[in-house]
Amino acid sequence: MQAQPGVLSAPKKHSLIQVYNFEDLPLITMNVARIGAQTPGMASEIADKEKHWAVVGFGPMTWIWLTPDKPVPGGFRAFDETEIEGEDVPETEGDILLYFSSDHADLNREIASQVGELFGKDGELVEEVEMESFTRTNATENILIDRSTNLDTEKSSFVLTQRFPGEEDILSKQYQNSFLCNTDRYTMTFSNNPAELEQHGDSVPRPPVSRGAFFIPSLDLLTSLRMGGIRMGSLAINAKWKGH
Repeated sequence: MQAQPGVLSAPKKHSLIQVYNFEDLPLITMNVARIGAQTPGMASEIADKEKHWAVVGFGPMTWIWLTPDKPVPGGFRAFDETEIEGEDVPETEGDILLYFSSDHADLNREIASQVGELFGKDGELVEEVEMESFTRTNATENILIDRSTNLDTEKSSFVLTQRFPGEEDILSKQYQNSFLCNTDRYTMTFSNNPAELEQHGDSVPRPPVSRGAFFIPSLDLLTSLRMGGIRMGSLAINAKWKGH
């Protein structure tokens, strides 16, 4: 089984990325997670027969509130503020990442609008990027979690998003999608290990103006979230005591 469509596949002609924050996240995490989990299905209904990608990512705090378990050794947390070329680079932010890609910009916008309506006043849109131009650099196959101690997280992935001022290409040694948005360059770098993404984020050739780190669950795990099954599986809070 592959991860959510779009993680490994080249984007379509038009792409839309949105990042949301939620002020009362500890109180509404499960509701936010269920909305995110039903997004690919909702996108499929709206798109009908139009080819499209719909990907949902969960920020570190969202994942911590969903489950105390670790998707990889060392855990998953926000990447700290750092300094590159003498300039301060902000820490990663974002509770939910939405990524829609199709051959029609208005289709992406319609899907995003309906998800935004479900978030309602609880969600604050902190980043929005519409893109057409796309470049893939140094694609590798090993970007999915395939040896997790938790079977629930297999076939999932991590992504680091960065927005750079100017149109120059930002090359990476890891799998990366690079988009042109207005006069900026927006990149998505995937890995099966968030520590590698943090190292990459600290070694880019020039400072980004924004960045985010997200866990992209597999379709199986998204289905569990939508049904509330994560509370009963190996990621449940009491999972470590099962069998004793």
